[in-house]
Amino acid sequence: MALPKINNLPKYEIVIPSMQQKVRFRPYLVKEEKVLMIAMESQDQKQILSAVVDTILSCIEEPIQRSKLTTFDVEYLFTQIRSKSVGEIATIGIKCTSCEHLNKVEVKLDDIKIDVPKVDTTFEIQRGISLKMKWPVYDSMMTMASMHDASNTQQTFEMIGACIDSIITEEEVHSLKDESKEEVQEFLESLSSVAFKKIRDFIDAMPRMKHDTHFTCEKCKHENNIQLQGINDFF
Repeated sequence: MALPKINNLPKYEIVIPSMQQKVRFRPYLVKEEKVLMIAMESQDQKQILSAVVDTILSCIEEPIQRSKLTTFDVEYLFTQIRSKSVGEIATIGIKCTSCEHLNKVEVKLDDIKIDVPKVDTTFEIQRGISLKMKWPVYDSMMTMASMHDASNTQQTFEMIGACIDSIITEEEVHSLKDESKEEVQEFLESLSSVAFKKIRDFIDAMPRMKHDTHFTCEKCKHENNIQLQGINDFF
């Protein structure tokens, strides 16, 4: 006799931040949690990221191209799917800012929000040359996760290159996806400090998953006000 099929999972709605697209999702299953656990045990950032994105795509009903998911889409979607899968309260360890004692603090994952600011995605870097920018997507995350031996400077340049969609001149538009890494690197190194700062300002304005939390240190009684930021702070 065949075993019964369990198909009465609840469905929830969520808005993908970068696309402002409303989709339906289900909690993840034990088979998906198993893959996540194996990835976490590997401590390989590329494997962890791949497992997280695979879980998101499995749980969302509507078809979504993984290459269009931004870094903050992945963080936010996974956090909300996890909240409906294993519990809406996450207990995390946070060090006191005074005595550095590790406190267990509860965070309600449903309270976490993410705002996408309205910023100019196209700006001029010198007369006749403009850049069209974009938020870094899944493919960029996978590339950076593979850069185990890269310096902070190399990773910064990789991130900047990933955020430039195209270079616009009076004659034509150059899509960076059609250019080699060497040509992109040469272009970035030729920028003035003023132009480079404009790009850094765009990246600094990138939406991030943030949550303000308050707790009293159980050891020294110091009142802490901490801003959690990014998926690693929440799990």
